[in-house]
Amino acid sequence: MRNKFKKMIEELGLEEHTIHDTRHTFISRMDSLNVNKVALIKLVGHSNIKTSEKTYTHKTSNELEEAIDILEY
Repeated sequence: MRNKFKKMIEELGLEEHTIHDTRHTFISRMDSLNVNKVALIKLVGHSNIKTSEKTYTHKTSNELEEAIDILEY
């Protein structure tokens, strides 16, 4: 699977990635969509949401700006 993934990345002309990178992307995207936390940890096989949040959830600069914009000035 790893070799097929690497070949696909090369064919698409993308920067180097690993299959594990897709786990980070999936968890981050699901979090951004406010997917139920219990459902998310069951989908990814974690026993605790903290693992997903601390290690795998990444936010874009746009998402951080949107969070700040929620504040009323």
